Amino acid sequence: MKRSLILSRLRIEIRRKGAGYPTEKNILRWVNKFFDDMSIAHSSQIREWQKELFLSKLQNSEHANYEEMLQAKSSLLFLFNRVLNQSNGFVQKSDEYDTEPGVFRITA
Repeated sequence: MKRSLILSRLRIEIRRKGAGYPTEKNILRWVNKFFDDMSIAHSSQIREWQKELFLSKLQNSEHANYEEMLQAKSSLLFLFNRVLNQSNGFVQKSDEYDTEPGVFRITA
């Protein structure tokens, strides 16, 4: 699923939840930042470890405060739980086939 479709489904789920426009903008901002920082263009590129890496980088940055960390974490949890896992498991929970992040493998 392309990035634009993921964001579209995310907007639908946010509205289905009944959240306000400022909340929607905030969640979309954090998800877009996550996609940009991790260079994600398609759902097949998303892994669970990327969420943890993004949050740890944010925590180590000098500009992030506690409230921003909570917003980022809840936004990513909403994305992973409500949008990606609901859509037939686009995110692989266990990376049993990934030996190391960033290693290119060709499967037969």
